[in-house]
Amino acid sequence: MITISILGLDQFVVGRYSREHTENLAQAFECEEDEINFYAPYSMIFHKGVEQTSWNILVIVRAEERYEPHQEMVAQYIMQTLKDFAIHIEIHFEYYHEHDAFKLVNDDYPLYLTESNIVNVGEDEDEDECDHDHDEEDVYLGDVFAGMEDALDAANPEPFDKDKN
Repeated sequence: MITISILGLDQFVVGRYSREHTENLAQAFECEEDEINFYAPYSMIFHKGVEQTSWNILVIVRAEERYEPHQEMVAQYIMQTLKDFAIHIEIHFEYYHEHDAFKLVNDDYPLYLTESNIVNVGEDEDEDECDHDHDEEDVYLGDVFAGMEDALDAANPEPFDKDKN
């Protein structure tokens, strides 16, 4: 498994980058596309208290040792393709032994969600089929406590006096 973490770059940019570059990265690593995942935490890089997001980014590539011979080609590819999204790019490679990784794959489900197997709830929903009687954008401007005055008075026996407090 190869995990490419990109710190200091917007998550949605990383998602797009992943979609557009996984195939080429798999070729550079000489592996299957299913071996590559991206991690894009909501993160910012700071230097002396100043946010560096998209100015300085850090890419951390974690992979099994067997991929080490490909690191220079992969680094060059990543730097070349990320330069449209960041000014300065630093890449660190971290390797682990194959016997130090464990994986459980549930054969009842596809390994990854894709555009063809993901369910988008509500996208095709016809407004006429909705159960609500009001427009969701309407804001209730009435008195939400109407009819509850006695209960409110009992709960708050002394009215708040802003001059007193």
